[in-house]
Amino acid sequence: MQVVLVGTGVEPIPPTGYGGVERSLAEYAEALRRAGHAVRIVQTIRRRRPIDEYWFAWELGALTVRPGEEVLHASTPVVANRLAQRHLPYVYTTHSRHWFLARGLTDRWGAFLERRAVARSFTTVALTPRLAETITRRLPERSRPPLTVIPLGVDSERFRPGPTPGDPTIALGVGAVIPAKRWEVAAAALRGTRIRLRLVGPTPDPALARRLRESGPVDLLGEVPDERLVGEYQAAGMLLHPSGVELLPGVVLQAFACGLPVLGGPALAGLVHDGVDGRLLPGPDPAQPHREVDEWRAAAVALAESAATRRAWGQAGRLRAQTEFTWSSVVERHRPIYEQLLRAPTLPRKR
Repeated sequence: MQVVLVGTGVEPIPPTGYGGVERSLAEYAEALRRAGHAVRIVQTIRRRRPIDEYWFAWELGALTVRPGEEVLHASTPVVANRLAQRHLPYVYTTHSRHWFLARGLTDRWGAFLERRAVARSFTTVALTPRLAETITRRLPERSRPPLTVIPLGVDSERFRPGPTPGDPTIALGVGAVIPAKRWEVAAAALRGTRIRLRLVGPTPDPALARRLRESGPVDLLGEVPDERLVGEYQAAGMLLHPSGVELLPGVVLQAFACGLPVLGGPALAGLVHDGVDGRLLPGPDPAQPHREVDEWRAAAVALAESAATRRAWGQAGRLRAQTEFTWSSVVERHRPIYEQLLRAPTLPRKR
């Protein structure tokens, strides 16, 4: 069996900086190879813009696949819809926030493409039970393919604790500096404390970056190489992840693997085990506008002051990374899906 992982057309695989889907594809491909499977990655990079996915998808008109021998696996909606247009059977992993967020025209278009990508797939992989439940609720049964829940993995050999405990006065944030990540909550919570936020990720919005610098103790590091990213995890005392919309953020798995306790918002429910490997904190409350920041501040300060808690939560997260989120288990859970597709190498009825 050869698995053909169809990329995104946006970032290299593996990415040279930011690129969550591309990073997952690279690590999954390596895990497949270790398990004895042949892997072919299909990816063309233009100018590294989101719109480049459309150009890449158009080029897939020339993609050739050996029916019964090769398995197509897509991870972005424009690509998946192009494969469906060509009547090529594919497994689809949905990474999209649009199942939970559709505020403007762009979000609604993304949600439409996601629904079609799922409906036309041979099987869809949801990263979490919450996502699988949402898909089941949003798509009528006649338009719903088989669904299975398989999380992402994390390389717990590369992402691992440092030789010494991290600095409790450093809180790490990893992700793009965009409104959906809600970094302003973390910055406001740390204002007036001895804890500083070090934020790793691209800064596409200069105005937002400027406001963050002005609003609290924040260092914007931009995109960094993997070696430095691991060092940032190892040097910090905690990960702060106040993002409003998430599926299964790889940065949280990386933090777990590095033995870093996690403070997260409601979007991490089901991933962070409250009081075991981190804390789940409230989202915005219009009736009590200061409550969210106050609770984040109290949690961060309490964690910074308790080495025992940081150690216990970090060890629990590390154990989960090594047991629940291994790439080898991700490969094994995909195997029966791939075998089924090889035995039925025609696209299911158009939904």
